[in-house]
Amino acid sequence: MARTCYYELLGVERSANDADLKKAYRRLALVWHPDKNHGNVEEATQVFAEIKEAYETLSDAQERSWYDDHREQILRGDDAITDYGQADMGTSTSYMQTESLMRYFSATSFRGFGDTPDGFFAVYRELFARLRDEELQQSSSESEDDLLLNLNFGGPHTHYDEDAAYAQGRTRGTDTGTGSTLRDFYNFWTTFSTCKSFGWLDRYRLADADNRQVRRLMEKENRRLREKARREFIETVQNLATWVRKRDPRYKSFVALKQQQQQVREEERVRRLAEQRAAAAEDASTYVCQAWEEVDYTFMLGKHGVVSDGAESPTQFAHGELEELGCVICDKSFKTAAQKANHEKSKKHLKVVREARREMLREERQMAKMQKQQMQ
Repeated sequence: MARTCYYELLGVERSANDADLKKAYRRLALVWHPDKNHGNVEEATQVFAEIKEAYETLSDAQERSWYDDHREQILRGDDAITDYGQADMGTSTSYMQTESLMRYFSATSFRGFGDTPDGFFAVYRELFARLRDEELQQSSSESEDDLLLNLNFGGPHTHYDEDAAYAQGRTRGTDTGTGSTLRDFYNFWTTFSTCKSFGWLDRYRLADADNRQVRRLMEKENRRLREKARREFIETVQNLATWVRKRDPRYKSFVALKQQQQQVREEERVRRLAEQRAAAAEDASTYVCQAWEEVDYTFMLGKHGVVSDGAESPTQFAHGELEELGCVICDKSFKTAAQKANHEKSKKHLKVVREARREMLREERQMAKMQKQQMQ
């Protein structure tokens, strides 16, 4: 199937920014949306899907970077599979090349999200099964083999997280029955590392070396080619798994469910906070002012030359010393009664008093609770 460059499909330059992409997408959506093409629904549906895919890819910074780096390979859509003979195993095995995976980075590689032979689930189930079988041929670890054998892409009714589905009373192991979840499947392939040696890419046969120095140079070049091909293959498979997961309806449903649950938890948190505030306000309204909060400081005014009859007559206590004005709660002292009065009206003082009241209420509740328990 012919592929069109995403930039050409949207009619934008390769330097287009997010605003340009959104504008082009909206303009084309008005033309090709199936609801606006009643006489040509099939073609409009296909074209609109391609337009939507182009926009989603280019509007994602990571996917756009990957697309730009591999644009020519994706457009070419190489389907070739080459047979490489592996001398160390004495067999000839066909492996999927990195270039062959590029054609799967497109919505044109499948038709719809049904479980038809050319649908999303069938196409990628077959692809990942083939990649799995190739790894099994090269794997030498039993634990790795068991993990690979349990991986399964599943079908339309496979739940992303079987444990969550089981907790909701659904059938466990739907479609797969392997004990492995779809989450495990994607976790494996998005962190994939191949067992293949890529020895078939060796440029030189070491047996042809004339001397040891030449042999070492041959080995170095062969190793460089292997490592380069291995890195490219691993990166391509990981990005393909991420690309597929983003478009997987089962993953989208899972994300939507998690967002809904998060919203419910947030609403519950706000509700509890409102109830706590209401309870604190009610406690404050019914609070009985304590005696220490109603201290009368008028008897100390004489120290500053102010008495009730207007005369200036300092007041002394029995032991002959003048007591300073102060705030017991804030642990502050003042020179005049006016300073004291202003302090008692300050926000800081009122806040400290409220906190002290709350603390005393908590202590009273605890004491009442302990007394009740002792009585029982």
